[in-house]
Order: sequence, then C-alpha cells, then structure tokens
Amino acid sequence: MRKLIAIALGAALAMSFAATVSTDAEAKKKASVPKAKLCQGMTFEGKKVNFRCKASETCCYDGLMAKGNCAPAGQVCF
Repeated sequence: MRKLIAIALGAALAMSFAATVSTDAEAKKKASVPKAKLCQGMTFEGKKVNFRCKASETCCYDGLMAKGNCAPAGQVCF
C-alpha cells in the first residue's frame, strides 16, 4: 500500500513540474515577441528621424515630407 501511495505522489509531482516548465517556456516566448519596432529615416538635410510602428507593420518614410508612417504588412510604401 505504501508503494502505491509513493508512486501516485511521485506521478502527481512529475505532472505538476511538467506543467510549470511548459508555462514558463510559453511566458518567455510571449515576452520575447516585440510589440513595436523602432523605425528610422533621414531627411535631405541629413537629420535622422525616429518613429515607431507595430511589430506587424512596415516602416515607411517620406523624404520629401520628412514624415514617417506605418503601412500594414504586405503593402507597399508610397
């Protein structure tokens, strides 16, 4: 009877440890995904311009207007 209780306790501990490891790995994966990215452009005068877009968007910079904008992924910058 004691052996059966020890096996059951060991199995329960092993399953709880496996669940903890998987949730830690998922949390690290979510934390490493950036929510925004830093985009840069340069004016005709040579000044750097910084702006932010979502991680899923494309950075676009209009040198004539000296303005940065973000386009949805897959679209071309104008």
